[in-house]
Amino acid sequence: MRPNLAILTIPIICLLSPSFASARESGQADAFSYHIKTLVFAEARHPAHSTQNPDNAFLDLYRYSTGLDVRPDFFYERPGVSAVFKPRFTASHQWWEDGAAKGRTDSSNRTFVNEWRVQAQPHATLFLSFGKEKLLWGPSFLASPSNILFRDIEKLNPKSEVEGRYLAKMVYVPNTAVTVNAIAETQKEENERRETLKPLRLLKADLLGSNYLLSVIGCQRQDDRFRLGSFGQWTASDALVLYYDGIVTKGPDAFYPIEDQAGPLGGAFVRKYEGSGRLFTTVTAGGAYTFLTGSTTSIEFLYNGQGYNDAEAAEYYRLRQSASDHFFEGNALAGLSQATLGGALNNGLPFLRRYYLMGQYQVREIRNVLDVIMRYTHSLEEHTGQASSILEWRLSDRVQFFNINVVAVNGGRDSEFGSILSKSFLAGIEAHF
Repeated sequence: MRPNLAILTIPIICLLSPSFASARESGQADAFSYHIKTLVFAEARHPAHSTQNPDNAFLDLYRYSTGLDVRPDFFYERPGVSAVFKPRFTASHQWWEDGAAKGRTDSSNRTFVNEWRVQAQPHATLFLSFGKEKLLWGPSFLASPSNILFRDIEKLNPKSEVEGRYLAKMVYVPNTAVTVNAIAETQKEENERRETLKPLRLLKADLLGSNYLLSVIGCQRQDDRFRLGSFGQWTASDALVLYYDGIVTKGPDAFYPIEDQAGPLGGAFVRKYEGSGRLFTTVTAGGAYTFLTGSTTSIEFLYNGQGYNDAEAAEYYRLRQSASDHFFEGNALAGLSQATLGGALNNGLPFLRRYYLMGQYQVREIRNVLDVIMRYTHSLEEHTGQASSILEWRLSDRVQFFNINVVAVNGGRDSEFGSILSKSFLAGIEAHF
């Protein structure tokens, strides 16, 4: 969709939505339905004083912002065919208080279609679809390693929204227990390092039992290595649920720091295992226990087999420090320093180190209006962590207040959780129509 057409999309469909409602009430257009969510929010965050972002000149992070998100969802459902259309409008204003950009302000807005999909059912057991959509799966909170399509699973900040990808999909449902998905990206994508990646192909098989769910996912890019992922969940009792989510890959694409005393910075980032036959595993495993009071406690362990060991982490932080020291020199070395900091930021790893532990406590429907989630993630090797809280308070049937806070704990200059933001606070109002 061209930008000028996209700008017209939301006003037109918002004007049409009362017509859809009237038609639905009169029984003339039962196939149409819609839901519109609007968020108004403010954010305060503190950029970390770290070697990853010297004087906030590399990442140029703002301190304060206000924003408006309008998220209409439109649905069409008829026997044999369905469609989804989800345009978006976002507007924000930012203030800078850190580093060279201190005192600067800026405004931005964007109109786009986050998801759209057309689906046909040529047979009772077969569904065919095409469009731009997001596919999130898995029971884990920290990450869903088996899903290499979408790294963000919208659980750290449930008010955020992942943008969809262009996918063609075939779903075969032979019975109530088995579902087979054949999924193919239809466009090339660009990663954080601006490398063009060929479309991804996935085959996903789900098995649903009376008290368990098991899924196996095979994924591959053209001329690239095969990856095998899986997730599962088992309801051990009315109170206890156990789960896992993981992936096995041969020779990851991640970048690792190596020492190079002949180089200007004394080191560089390289794809150390490119072409290697070595297998690497990333997996989360955990459980959730629900008490009679209704509160739920979850514990989750993450093993990131491709993460840095102690020696690699020490070299990583040393190289990052060297790049930070030469960042402002205004010569060719400054350009190399910027590229090196970019490599440190986008090294292709889901987590920097190998072992993590997460604890979460969740209470819903406090006095029938309040939901609270408290979460803490700890790096077992760096002995640093990240604490977060998510609060949702229903002010009426259609309006709720939300608050999301994230704070790095014991996160110094050389720590994973203290490299970008030391803390952030988000509050706002969400309305539904």
